[in-house]
Amino acid sequence: MRPADILGSYSAMMGLGLLFGLLLGGFPWLTKEISMASLAILMTLSLSRVRLGETKSKEHGKDAIVALILNYGMLTGVILILGRMFPEDLWWGWVLMAAAPSAISIVPFTTIFGGKTSKALFSTAVNYLSALALMPLISLALIGSAVSVNDLIVSLLFLIVLPMVASRFVMRISIGKSVTTQAMNILFAILIFAVAGANRNAFVSEPWIVIAVAAVSIIRTFGTGLGIEFSLRKLGVPKETRVTQVLFSSYKNLGLTATLAIALFDPIVAVPATICIVFEVVWVIFLQRFYERVKE
Repeated sequence: MRPADILGSYSAMMGLGLLFGLLLGGFPWLTKEISMASLAILMTLSLSRVRLGETKSKEHGKDAIVALILNYGMLTGVILILGRMFPEDLWWGWVLMAAAPSAISIVPFTTIFGGKTSKALFSTAVNYLSALALMPLISLALIGSAVSVNDLIVSLLFLIVLPMVASRFVMRISIGKSVTTQAMNILFAILIFAVAGANRNAFVSEPWIVIAVAAVSIIRTFGTGLGIEFSLRKLGVPKETRVTQVLFSSYKNLGLTATLAIALFDPIVAVPATICIVFEVVWVIFLQRFYERVKE
């Protein structure tokens, strides 16, 4: 495999970031600052692909509401129920994950898997606008005074609002799709390297944490996603609609979750998101092959 192929592969770069993070221990200093900067740039590049002018349709409002219910209703509920069995520091990590919006990558994955991209675009935009209110509400309601309101708001402004604004300017710059994809993969790998490295001791010395979080990750990703897929198929929902709804029912922005965990708390709080990222990568690979075999 050529270097360009590795840089262009989401799964390969995530795997390398995790592997080198655990081997080398991440960055010796400025882990919080590097994580936040990487994610802010990553979010800017990702959101630059969301062109609201392509989403003009009366049907998209209904689709956005369904996506919001699936992501902030069903998936958030599942994460909170399963996460409640963990000790406090890990519970906070699950709360941040539950409070996070959907992953930006839902948009390109919708296209790859044969869904309707315009629906995913509009639903993603609505999800992120809603997150500006829902993230603080959920976090404060379930974590309470342990989370600083000021720090949380500043982090959301830096990691969501600023990228939203900056992405409108980036859209005007002619950047090749392959270059953008490679840059995003590198930034995500840097983020995973930082977060995984900061938690190397937890991965090595407390294997029960890895096993328990991995089990929950499988349920919250494969369980919810396949449950929605088969339920919608029985209801006769067409594939192009199912794809988007399955993705919103199984994906959260784990990069945002992990970064907020390090920014607001101790690195251990980022462990659930770090491990879940691995299973979301496997889930993407599974879905690509799964939908290739689905004929309608």
